[in-house]
Amino acid sequence: MAPDTAFAVTPIGVGAAYGRPGEHQSCYLVTAGTQSICLDFGAGALNALCAIARPEDIDLFVISHLHPDHFIDLLALRVYMVWGPGAGHSIRVAGPPGLREVLAAFGDDGLGTAMQIEVLTGDATATQCGGEIEISHRQVPHLPPTYATRIWFGRRSVCFGADCAPNEALSEFASGVDVLLTECSFGEAEIPTGAAHLNAHAAGDIARRAGARHLLLAHCFPEYDIERSAQIAAEVAGIPVAPARQGQTVQIL
Repeated sequence: MAPDTAFAVTPIGVGAAYGRPGEHQSCYLVTAGTQSICLDFGAGALNALCAIARPEDIDLFVISHLHPDHFIDLLALRVYMVWGPGAGHSIRVAGPPGLREVLAAFGDDGLGTAMQIEVLTGDATATQCGGEIEISHRQVPHLPPTYATRIWFGRRSVCFGADCAPNEALSEFASGVDVLLTECSFGEAEIPTGAAHLNAHAAGDIARRAGARHLLLAHCFPEYDIERSAQIAAEVAGIPVAPARQGQTVQIL
């Protein structure tokens, strides 16, 4: 596929709030033609991203919500952008209200020039990225507000469900998507009462209702079997399902 039409997602970090040895926390690099977008930036994401791309070359970072395992490496990225190799550059970061204040609480020297922070507000919103890329966001039930993100590149699309409880909003938002990436915190087990997360069955059900073509599972706590979870989700969804694997690029065809 020619470089200007290539569309892919590369998991940078697939772990949950605590993970398996070697797992980084939530981070997914979407490349669309000559542009690139990072979805979430949890612990370990900066080092892992630097192995394949320069952070200052990323066109947009999107943070789904303000749980640390989804944004905490922005603190390290600020240092990189102010005093490290990124000095002299500025990156775009879109995230929920309060993101800038949280980052500034740990030090705001250079933050305003190194990061141009855009606030996502409302139930449904969009972020401009130019070219053939269209980016939209939809709130899903988790820490309010938490945003799922869908990226269109021409007629193809990928949807990142963020963290969420079983819900209708994500299946509607991801309708007809080529690749749906969801959490699977509780794997093959039951979802504990009150936990705003998914298990394999719930993830598969969302994918089935969305009419997704492929499902990737991530954010699975290490005590659960992610391989068995993928099998369960596939039985429910009736489509190909696989664990998201760090560093393994998935082409969106």
